[in-house]
Amino acid sequence: RIMVLKHWMLGAALVASAPWALADAAADPLFGDDPQARAVLDCQADYARRYAGAMTNQRATATEVAIAAHAGCIDAFEAFIRSRVTAAGEAERMQAAMNPAAFVEHHRQRMRDYAHAHTLHVYLSSTADF
Repeated sequence: RIMVLKHWMLGAALVASAPWALADAAADPLFGDDPQARAVLDCQADYARRYAGAMTNQRATATEVAIAAHAGCIDAFEAFIRSRVTAAGEAERMQAAMNPAAFVEHHRQRMRDYAHAHTLHVYLSSTADF
């Protein structure tokens, strides 16, 4: 009976966690299944979750956590920026050729803003009951 109870409890835990696992695997609403974007968002979300669960006397604000997550994930962020030209469609490639600095800055700012908001969401939902 104890073995059956343990298996039942394990099964219940897996079923309860399934929606969360599926939510993490879902395509991003802004970047879809882009692996470089996913790497940035996952890195920053992981940072936010780890900080939210950390035992510390000093608590950072959500904005401070998002800024620190960006700094901690800068390699993934830069890889995302470098990947934009290869991921771009024909019209975007033309824009990149005509004004490469503006093209890079557009994508840099777009991802920075989106990742910041995503990280805030992950951190706040990890620390508060909504």
